[in-house]
Amino acid sequence: MGAITQGVSGAPHAAVEAWELSHEPADTGETTPAAENPDAALAARWRRRRLWVAAVLAVLGLAFIVVLASDAPQDVRSGVSGLGLLFGGVLAGISSAVRWHLSTDSRRRRAWACFTLGAVAALAGNGWSAIVGADPVTSPSWVAESSLVVAILLIIAGVLSFPALRRRGMELVLLVLDGLVVGGAALVMVSVLVFSQVLQGASAGGRFEALLFPLLDVALVTVATLLVARSRGDRVPLTLIGCGFVLYACSDVAFVMLAARGTFDFGSPVDLGWILGYLMLSMAAWFPSVESPEETTSLGTSDVLGTVLIFSVLLLAALVRNTAGEEAAINPAQTAMWLILLFSAGARQIILGLDNDTLRRGLERRVQEQTTDLRRLARQNEVLLTSVADGIYGVDADGRITFVNPAGAALLCYPVDELTGSRAHQAFHAPTELGSPHPWQGCYITESIRDGVVTSSEEDTYVRADGSHIPVEITCSPLLDGPTIRGAVVAFRDITQRREVDRIKNEFLSVVSHELRTPLTSIRGSLGLLSGGSLGELSPPAGRMAAIALDSSERLTRLIDDILDMERIESGTMPMNFVEHDATDLIRTAVGQLEGLSQASGVRLETVATGGRVVGDSDRIVQTLTNLIGNAVKFSAAGGVVRVSSAEHDARVRFRVADEGRGIPSEKLERIFERFEQVDSSDTRLKGGSGLGLAISKGIVERHGGRIWAESTPDVGTVVSFDIPSTTPSLTDRGAKVDDDAPLILVCDDDMGVVETLSEMLRQHGYRPLGVTDGATAVDGALAHRPAAVLTDLLMPETSGADVVSRLREEDRTRHIPIVVMSGLGPAADPLVASATDSWLVKPVTDERLASTVARVVEGRRRETSVLVVEDDAHLASVIIALLRSHGLQVAHSQTAAEAVQCAREMLPGVIVLDLQLPDGAGVDVVSELRQDGRLASTPVVVYSAAEVTREEREDLRLGETLFLTKGRVPPAELEDRVLELVDAVTGVTRGER
Repeated sequence: MGAITQGVSGAPHAAVEAWELSHEPADTGETTPAAENPDAALAARWRRRRLWVAAVLAVLGLAFIVVLASDAPQDVRSGVSGLGLLFGGVLAGISSAVRWHLSTDSRRRRAWACFTLGAVAALAGNGWSAIVGADPVTSPSWVAESSLVVAILLIIAGVLSFPALRRRGMELVLLVLDGLVVGGAALVMVSVLVFSQVLQGASAGGRFEALLFPLLDVALVTVATLLVARSRGDRVPLTLIGCGFVLYACSDVAFVMLAARGTFDFGSPVDLGWILGYLMLSMAAWFPSVESPEETTSLGTSDVLGTVLIFSVLLLAALVRNTAGEEAAINPAQTAMWLILLFSAGARQIILGLDNDTLRRGLERRVQEQTTDLRRLARQNEVLLTSVADGIYGVDADGRITFVNPAGAALLCYPVDELTGSRAHQAFHAPTELGSPHPWQGCYITESIRDGVVTSSEEDTYVRADGSHIPVEITCSPLLDGPTIRGAVVAFRDITQRREVDRIKNEFLSVVSHELRTPLTSIRGSLGLLSGGSLGELSPPAGRMAAIALDSSERLTRLIDDILDMERIESGTMPMNFVEHDATDLIRTAVGQLEGLSQASGVRLETVATGGRVVGDSDRIVQTLTNLIGNAVKFSAAGGVVRVSSAEHDARVRFRVADEGRGIPSEKLERIFERFEQVDSSDTRLKGGSGLGLAISKGIVERHGGRIWAESTPDVGTVVSFDIPSTTPSLTDRGAKVDDDAPLILVCDDDMGVVETLSEMLRQHGYRPLGVTDGATAVDGALAHRPAAVLTDLLMPETSGADVVSRLREEDRTRHIPIVVMSGLGPAADPLVASATDSWLVKPVTDERLASTVARVVEGRRRETSVLVVEDDAHLASVIIALLRSHGLQVAHSQTAAEAVQCAREMLPGVIVLDLQLPDGAGVDVVSELRQDGRLASTPVVVYSAAEVTREEREDLRLGETLFLTKGRVPPAELEDRVLELVDAVTGVTRGER
């Protein structure tokens, strides 16, 4: 009692009940820490206590069974039986009271209140019998008997009070018939076993009392059994209660039979039914009730299990009747009960059959309706897929095509049946530009299936059934079935016309660029001569007109330049040379270009807190800065200040241009970076400009991997900022300046003074040094920049020079880079490292020895290799030449087909970089001429063209190993890597040959 009382006294009853209602049936063993969820901790304690109570009751029940079924003395067994009845009744009453106290549902509270009162009534009856010394067999007390009757009636009322499932009308009829069958069968068995003997041996009053208890027990068992089938969330407690009442009823029936014969004694196994019934009622009180949807029908009596139960009861009743012998002759009452049983069972089966037939027809109708809906939906989906002009196909988890719409099959020139079941990647995905198949692991279909990645607006090339290629734009999405990826769906669109439009547009822009700039140059020159007085003095009106015309021609030139820049940025064809620059130098250059504009406007330019280094195209970054500074000057009042600054921030350099102008409304802060967007439509007339400057700046910054944005306060000023990826400051920019295309030499030594000295010595001899002070940074720098040579110390902490040499020789990008070791010892000190390097310098190193050694290894690597760049765009050619010369290569440049053929025959280049559109011919003409020369017929070629090259065209462009790269997709930096790979293959120098 102490443990139970303590558990109840401080418990928040509603929390315990609510937790049990919502968590108990779905318990998975997971618990919530008490500190985070006090209700869960309290419920866990109750669950543990319930287990302990169930274990204790099971042990007690087993103990009573062992004692009462043993050969112990009669007085011992009688005492144990009396103790068991008293203890069981008390425990049942207390457990029911506890459950009554904890329950929150009104019907359950009423049920457990009835059980509590019933237990109290039973205890009162038994106690009264003990006090007055009444013998329940020979001289029963009417007070005790009445108390037991009241107890059974209260318990029946309690069982009926439990919430039950809401039933259909037919189910209620079946429930009533089942009750008639179960109750009638029980009455038949009781009448056969009990009534005949009771009626023969008892007085009239005794007969009534003896017959009343079996009838009440039968009613109680029948009600409890049927309510178990229609319980809403009390299946476990009602099952325990029902089993307890069955045991209790069996003991009552046995008591009546033995009492009629005069052979009943307390302490026999008959008493176990009462004791175990009390214990089961007590155990039922400790199991929670669980709410379930009222419309959910649990296992009912109208199914196979119910039919088996009903006929089992009938068979049991018939078996009891047949085994009773001739002593239990059938009387009219039993005959009537048998007729009621048979009628109820037959009616039950007929109604059950009709109900099942109705349900079956209803299910068939619903299945038919759903089938019709599914067919209509499938037809609708088929019509949708058939009507879509774009190609759509789906693949399973293995990449096999499961469906393809007719438009997709038609675009690929395949029958639908032929594509279904084949692997999409192998069936029609075009090979790489080198002619090798694309790897399956890098395909967008694989990424969608493996990682659930959605690929949108990606361009690809498909191969039709006839072998022709078709450029497509695809969208690939994973095919999800809940959390599981079953495959992928790909939608693709033919973009041949769009490619052609882009090509025509690019050609048009090229023509416009040339045809407009040429006469504009003449116009501007002529107007400049006129307005400057070189052709004679003009009258003041004529001078003003000439100045207006000159200014207009300059604005038109800037507009053309901006439009062309914008188109090249959007198409990805604007060439950029990404090298390392000091942010201060870039700002100084931009400010210097706008000094005249600022002085004319009366606006002062200030450079504040500049610093940091960036990797990018200096001309484009300066162009962005001049656009921003020019806007700030134009929109600042006379006497205002424009401040320009830069600072390192999170591995980036942040540039800021701040003015004190009129500001920008918040709703236009994002729109100002769109094309032809102005804060005020009158700005174009009053301030000038095309409205493209900020859009171009945004494109340039994004090409650098950065971000640009504006912050503004009206009437206070505007700040425009942009980020460019930064690089760690090196020691290469100190001292003499060298060309950006000079050979790059990586210098590695843990002594910074040594690095500075060696870098300055290399710079004086025309090299471009990159200084680092540890081995790991040296390896990263070699992988990123691929220098013409690496100069490294041998003894360094952590990553030594030997480790640097080993890692450089293992990487594909660096295995052919010449390595020079500097050490205080000779090469004999480490023969293994010496065999993997190109030269060895013993410290101290003189200026002459350093210069001659570096020159020898650089020339030794490329001594038989030169590169011919055939490109008519001088700007792009200069970028490519600068990139290749930084690796120590000899690079020649030709702008026409005739120059290319002549230069190739004279220099015999190791690799040719070839553009296809040349002023006097095409790239295919150059290849055709070179094929005639046996010395050049196997020269490696990198075709670097603006348009994609078809498979048929590629055969006419091959000499030796030939790569096909597209300018819009492959930047100059990637072209640099491909050329170096071919150069390394041409030299074919291995470590053993050096």
